[in-house]
Amino acid sequence: MAERDYYKVLGVSPDASHEEIRKAYRQLAKRYHPDRAGGSKAAEERFKEINDAYSVLGDAEKRKQYDRLRQAGMRGGWAEGGRGFEDIFAGTGAQPWEAEGGISFEDLGGLGDLFSRIFGGGRMRAEYAARQRGRDVVSAISVPFETAAHGGRVEIKVPREKTCPTCAGTGAAPGTRAETCRQCRGTGQVLSGQGGFSFARPCPVCFGRGKVIQRPCDSCSGTGAVEDLSTVEVRIPPGTETGQKIRLAGLGQPGAGGGRGGDLLLEVRVMPHPSFERKGQDVYSKVSIDMTDAALGTQVDVETLQGEITVKVPPGIQPGQRLRIAGYGVRTRDGHRGDHYVEVQVSIPRNLTEEQRRLLEQLRRVPAEAKR
Repeated sequence: MAERDYYKVLGVSPDASHEEIRKAYRQLAKRYHPDRAGGSKAAEERFKEINDAYSVLGDAEKRKQYDRLRQAGMRGGWAEGGRGFEDIFAGTGAQPWEAEGGISFEDLGGLGDLFSRIFGGGRMRAEYAARQRGRDVVSAISVPFETAAHGGRVEIKVPREKTCPTCAGTGAAPGTRAETCRQCRGTGQVLSGQGGFSFARPCPVCFGRGKVIQRPCDSCSGTGAVEDLSTVEVRIPPGTETGQKIRLAGLGQPGAGGGRGGDLLLEVRVMPHPSFERKGQDVYSKVSIDMTDAALGTQVDVETLQGEITVKVPPGIQPGQRLRIAGYGVRTRDGHRGDHYVEVQVSIPRNLTEEQRRLLEQLRRVPAEAKR
């Protein structure tokens, strides 16, 4: 890791006073000033480093932030070349510069700008520069009525990207290779100054990859990935409804530079059923009986989600009236079930036999009081 110890840059002790720091800076700046160095590139870089160090250590507030950062880094192994800054990232479960889901410079508050300044061009920063989370994939899924009600599994084909077999994911045409970006020198980052601090941003030439492809692969146009249809098994929770979304973590597009894959978001559409209609956790169906059964009462077989059952129809039931079958609806995630409602439809014959007509005429002559 290309760390910068600003005290060493100026050749002073961490306990040095402001006056000692100022004096050291003036001496070094005079020595390595470009006008005195005769155009030496090494002297020019040294002069920039000296100015960087003084812009931090010469400011009381920035020096205070730097000291906190420096002490945490030494406890984590910075001074010995270890992992470094473990105290800052302890317990996070993430790498320091993960693009998604981890810790960013902004997460460090006031230390973030300083941290970015010191390590923005280092190898560790470059290691994570091109690591990006993959895009989410949004798709629709049609689920059979019974599967949505009971729960189950369905297989779908989802368009995703896979590593290009022609270039093995490098993005370069076979027989060629990507070259180190001259703009960022392979770090994937460029620094821009603002108010004495430098801010790292992705290199505009290589888009943060650190490599430039001169001859892109014809199969993937230099992206390193090609479209493919993947078969995915999806678990459908019981009680799933139309419009509900199912998230499958990591099954979206793959991340760049080893980054985490995006998610697959499935919007459910429950397929219609020839006999059932669903409202929430309740199921509705219809049954037809003739007018004599409606008047006298009867028993009918009703198909439900749990199978066929026999239902008693009370005498005198009216057309359109519903019978409630408790607990025969859709099962919810907590184990409860809705109800099944059967709408009774009364069938009236269009063509009567002579006997049927005679009996109905006889019934018509019965006094109204007796019909009640």
